[in-house]
Amino acid sequence: MLELGARPTDTLAEPPAVELRPLLPDDWHAVAEIYWDGMRNGLATFQTEVPSWEQWDAGHLRGHRLVADLLGEVVGWTALSPASARRCYAGVAENSIYVARGASGLGIGRALLEALIAGAEKAGIWTIQTSIFPENRASLALHEHSGFRVVGTRERVAKRDGVWRDTVFLERRSAAVT
Repeated sequence: MLELGARPTDTLAEPPAVELRPLLPDDWHAVAEIYWDGMRNGLATFQTEVPSWEQWDAGHLRGHRLVADLLGEVVGWTALSPASARRCYAGVAENSIYVARGASGLGIGRALLEALIAGAEKAGIWTIQTSIFPENRASLALHEHSGFRVVGTRERVAKRDGVWRDTVFLERRSAAVT
């Protein structure tokens, strides 16, 4: 991983010169490493194993997958997955967003999430939802700053490593999609 030196601690800091581009199959190794790091810290997901590219690809919406490339290295990613297979929920998606540990606090998450939201609205997606562990304060702040509202807390919704965990359920309703 690229050593970035001293970083601001403000997760809403102005992002560095980072290129946001579509996530491609060739990015999977870097994306999987960032995903795995998020799994290990226990604050990001109930998942405990990185899926294969094929599994991940099948579960995420094409056209709504981005990576942040900083000096030729993938340092973050975001993607949408369908919230339901039912046709009436075609405009509802769930977001995932991960930033490499060495790039946190640089505003990369904000840049990724804002681009993801803009693309979703352009495609007619009217609601983006997400579930975040209450201890993941940086992700909660990022989402709230980006227009998400807390719907509620899902208490003891699932187990992670044999321990019941809560999640905070958030949603962002588009003002642009009517």
